[in-house]
Amino acid sequence: MDKYVVAVAIFIVIATGLTFASYQVFYHGFTNLTNYSKTPGYDLHGTQLFSNGTLDLQISRVDGPDTYGGFIVLVQVLYPNGTVLYRWNTSQLGHVPQSDIHNEFPLHPVKSDGFALVVPLGQNATVVLQMRGTVPPGTYIVRAYDVDGQYAAYGQKFQATVVVQ
Repeated sequence: MDKYVVAVAIFIVIATGLTFASYQVFYHGFTNLTNYSKTPGYDLHGTQLFSNGTLDLQISRVDGPDTYGGFIVLVQVLYPNGTVLYRWNTSQLGHVPQSDIHNEFPLHPVKSDGFALVVPLGQNATVVLQMRGTVPPGTYIVRAYDVDGQYAAYGQKFQATVVVQ
């Protein structure tokens, strides 16, 4: 019985050592704890802004938990210096008509829930948003904020640079 206990203890020590070693090697060690399944991540590539004030927000949810959707609560159009040209807040994003949301996949669609724009993991959609007035030609930044107030995660910003002709 004593040999059995010693063998199990040695196995536990070796398994723990291998676990810590693999974490150290593959996940940046103990100084930078990163849980890639905790914070939603979004990709806005393909977003377009038109001179008539129409924003085609091409949004894809590429990271985060799959148990619930990511919640976009703020979308901004910024000048290159960071000054806000226009923004859509929670009350506006929470009431986007379903006819203005074009989902790539029919299962788990992007939708407005009354409080935010809900984006499920793996979904790609184009959300048509309209500004008041026109947009002068130039380069702009379109930025989306998650419900936790972040516009970046995992070293990737939730923004796209667009050019209006």
